[in-house]
Amino acid sequence: MSSKSITKISFVGIGNVFNAGLGFLFIAAVAKSVSVEDFGRYALITTLLVSLAKITDFGTNSLFVAYSITQNRNLIDKFFTIKLILFMVALPLSLPILYLLKLSEPSLLLLYIFGFIGYTVNFALFGLFQKLEQYHKLIALNTIPASVKGTVALLMFMGVAKPDLTGAFLIFSLSIVPSALLYFYLPDEFKRFKIDTKDLKKYFLRTMPAGTSQLMGEGWSAISNSIAKIAKDFTDVGVFYLADKISSAFSLVSLSIFTVLLPNNATRKRDKSKYDFLETGILSGGILILSVVAIILAKLLIPAFFGEEYLRSASIINFTIMASAITAIHTFMENYFYVENKTGALLYIALTKIGTLLLLSVVLIPIFALSGLAMAQLIAAVAAVLTTLGFMRVYNRKS
Repeated sequence: MSSKSITKISFVGIGNVFNAGLGFLFIAAVAKSVSVEDFGRYALITTLLVSLAKITDFGTNSLFVAYSITQNRNLIDKFFTIKLILFMVALPLSLPILYLLKLSEPSLLLLYIFGFIGYTVNFALFGLFQKLEQYHKLIALNTIPASVKGTVALLMFMGVAKPDLTGAFLIFSLSIVPSALLYFYLPDEFKRFKIDTKDLKKYFLRTMPAGTSQLMGEGWSAISNSIAKIAKDFTDVGVFYLADKISSAFSLVSLSIFTVLLPNNATRKRDKSKYDFLETGILSGGILILSVVAIILAKLLIPAFFGEEYLRSASIINFTIMASAITAIHTFMENYFYVENKTGALLYIALTKIGTLLLLSVVLIPIFALSGLAMAQLIAAVAAVLTTLGFMRVYNRKS
């Protein structure tokens, strides 16, 4: 692994950890200021907002970065056209889901729509700054909302503010909106675009396997929380979400690695260099070592800080952290398929993972309750890694 890659990954990683720390501070403040049931409602609607807004990405960011580098083409018109179409489809489709999960109060719906628009713009800007390899601006996309949430969290801990469920969701959904100001820092050629529907179906079909995989990956927390709600109640959602959110630190590690390695490996592909499998192995080993340390720290943190109401979160944290660590590994490994133009494999990997989770949830939740859901997550993550390795081995032999 080059020192340049390590520097970039470290910079993006530090930025992601800082932003996540501020975000978690806000989550902790909300958990301590509302009931466990309302915290469960907050958990479900926020994870649904982020994951359903991710439909507007649907693999277009990664495809845009990989194709524009490997094929040296300007795809900005296609990029924005697909984004606009996905937005017009995703927002109306997401609203009935809120109704079915009993999260359809008018105030929550209005805030959801504003947040959905904000996240759509944020995700689009992320892809553009990733293509430009302007990682300081990419990090700023999340630092802006994280700073808002972190500031409010401090006010909550000081007793100055004590928002209810609606107030907490207002802060979460509207804090993303100011990040849209970074649009003005894009180069002029990325600000000008026109609707381009030529060969749009072809490009959309190319994004579909990767988009489905990405949607399931980004929506993993929302899927798990929804399963907890359907199987139990909002209180169980709150308990599970806390453990899952602590574990999600590994998704930040994965995001940091993926963000840097995708353009790097796309450049290698363009220059006819080989994919660096040793780099992948070293990073995977580091993540697994971090997971062991994280389990020990989390089991001490949860009872001490959150109290007896969240003791069940501590009891499942070992499963959720290992699941997140293994998920992080297969997520950053997926840049191989984007670079090699083999994104069809991502659909099979995603279906294997979600199928394993749903099947095992049906079997394990009635027996082990929330621990069963956490176990199902872990086994599904292992299945995804094994499937990913299988596809990589097959494609590497062919090449």
